[in-house]
Amino acid sequence: MDYFKQRRAYRNFKLYEASVSNGQNNLYRELLDYANDEGKLDDMFPMKNSALLSLTGLSEAGIKKARNELIQLGLIDYVKGRKNVKAPEYRIINLYDKKSRVTSRATTSEKSSSTRTEEVAQPVPQPVAQPVAHVFTSTDYNLTDTTTTTSSPSSVPESQNNEPEEPHPIAFYQRVFNRPATAIQTPIIMDYADELGSSMVNHALMLAGESGASFNYAKGIMDNWIKDGIKTVEQAKQASADFKSKKKSGSYSGRTQVKETLPDWATNTNQKTKESAKITPEQEAIIAARLAKLEASKKEASHE
Repeated sequence: MDYFKQRRAYRNFKLYEASVSNGQNNLYRELLDYANDEGKLDDMFPMKNSALLSLTGLSEAGIKKARNELIQLGLIDYVKGRKNVKAPEYRIINLYDKKSRVTSRATTSEKSSSTRTEEVAQPVPQPVAQPVAHVFTSTDYNLTDTTTTTSSPSSVPESQNNEPEEPHPIAFYQRVFNRPATAIQTPIIMDYADELGSSMVNHALMLAGESGASFNYAKGIMDNWIKDGIKTVEQAKQASADFKSKKKSGSYSGRTQVKETLPDWATNTNQKTKESAKITPEQEAIIAARLAKLEASKKEASHE
């Protein structure tokens, strides 16, 4: 099974065929990614409930509910395990191969009609196995230099590039960051390529590389483009130029200047303090008399 074709088929399934809840989606994606990482896309594979609880954030009841719904939707096969003896087993049903999908759904339906939903039939073997390779080809930005790296988690056929004249985004990622994309980053990059096109993804990766930032920086840029409806590299460059121009001219400011004003009670207190500092003529006379008496006492003491 081809991992990236399966991802695209699953996305189309959610868009056009059936509603998938967040819990179902989390469970399916964890099972799909684990099967890909372990090279078990066409086979049954064991997965402990405790691991799924940790990975999906679902409760035990939530796992059971989401699993049963995925089975009914024809997305997975499932064989119940035995507590402390054998872990439950799963298999991802091929969504892009219509013949395989029909066979799997028919088998699942027959088994479910005679037993509980969880006790699904043994998986129907896929006619052709297409495991994701671990050899990665990266192409220079000008398409003239090609090197091969064996450390990438997965390779993407050049035919999946939606803009053949552009370097493949996965290959371009490696050239920008000097390392291959991880198994988690690869499908994310391809999703952005489906949404924006390879040229836009490559431009965002280049901006991240020039800024010395991480892949998350490029993700933030692309999310802003999607939100603002920017669809071409030219539009992205113009938006960046406009932003810099506004910031330079001072029309854009990230911080608002606020003038602090004292409350009325504070102002009144200051006023009262000033008023209380004034003395009356009677008080001045008393103070003068005391000063004169003190001065007289000093003179008498000096004569003695």
